[in-house]
Amino acid sequence: MTLRPNQLRGFTLIELLLVLVVMATALGIAAPAISGWGRGARLRDAGDEFLATANWARAQAISTSTVHRLNVDVDAGRYWVTAAQGLEFIPLDMEYAREAFMPMKVTIRLTDLESRSLDFISFDPTGRASPRIVRLADDRGQATLVCRTPAEGFRLLKPGEVIE
Repeated sequence: MTLRPNQLRGFTLIELLLVLVVMATALGIAAPAISGWGRGARLRDAGDEFLATANWARAQAISTSTVHRLNVDVDAGRYWVTAAQGLEFIPLDMEYAREAFMPMKVTIRLTDLESRSLDFISFDPTGRASPRIVRLADDRGQATLVCRTPAEGFRLLKPGEVIE
C-alpha cells in the first residue's frame, strides 16, 4: 500500500482509549504493592536512625571517657542520649543526642537477652555496651537490632535472621 502525502496514518480515538484503559488497569493492580513499599522504608529508616544513635553514643563514651546512656521511652516512642556527670545522667545538647521520635505507627521495645523490659542501653568508656534487643514494629512487620555481647556493638538483623 502506498501512502500519498495527504494520507498520513495515525491512531484512532478508539485505539487511544484502549491504551489508556490498559494503562489504568495495570496501575490499579500495581498501586497496592507500591503503597506498601513506603511503609517498609519507614521501618527500615527508623532502625537505621536508632542504630546510628547507638553507634554515636558508644563512640562518645569512648572519646570522652564517660558512661553514656541511650534512653528509651517506650510509651512515647522516643529516645535520647545522656552522659554521666557524677551520680546523675544529664541530657546532651548535641545533634545525635537530642530527643528523637519513632515515625507514626512505629513502636519500639527494649529488652535484655532474657526478654525483660528495660529503659536504657549503657555504653562504657571501654567501648562495651549493655547486651540488649531493640524491636521496632509497625502494622507491616518488625525490625530487630541486637547487641549479644558487651564487646559486640549493635547491628540490624536481616529479615528472617534469628537471635541466638
